[in-house]
Amino acid sequence: MPVICINPTNENEAEIIHKLSLQNQDLRLFVSNKIDETYIKKLIGKKAIGDISDDTHISTACRGAFCGVFFDNNEKDIFINAIKESGLKRVIWVSENQTNKEILELKNLIYIKHKDYKGVEEKILDIESQETVEYGLIDLNT
Repeated sequence: MPVICINPTNENEAEIIHKLSLQNQDLRLFVSNKIDETYIKKLIGKKAIGDISDDTHISTACRGAFCGVFFDNNEKDIFINAIKESGLKRVIWVSENQTNKEILELKNLIYIKHKDYKGVEEKILDIESQETVEYGLIDLNT
């Protein structure tokens, strides 16, 4: 089923995307137009490049995808609005930050809390390979 990754910005996230591409034939990306072009070129998947601070750009890019993987940044409210408008059936929120009640109340959400991306890649690949999943918080720090 189609997966879209929102806001990849570093090498750890690029590696997660690479591994997802091996598992999923329909991988899409929404990347900020402020990210270095060299980084964007090496990302695997169908890319949409746009304004990461505009929830309508994100929700539009999500249309037709089953799962969205959101790499947390300082745009929490924008991401929350985009998710609510997106029609995604499964949302994976990846973050090193403290959980947020408003995020945790989103439908069909799996919040992966981590430190330095330890265990994130394996957890995302596992979740995305399953037909049904349990929603809620997964704290990889414990």
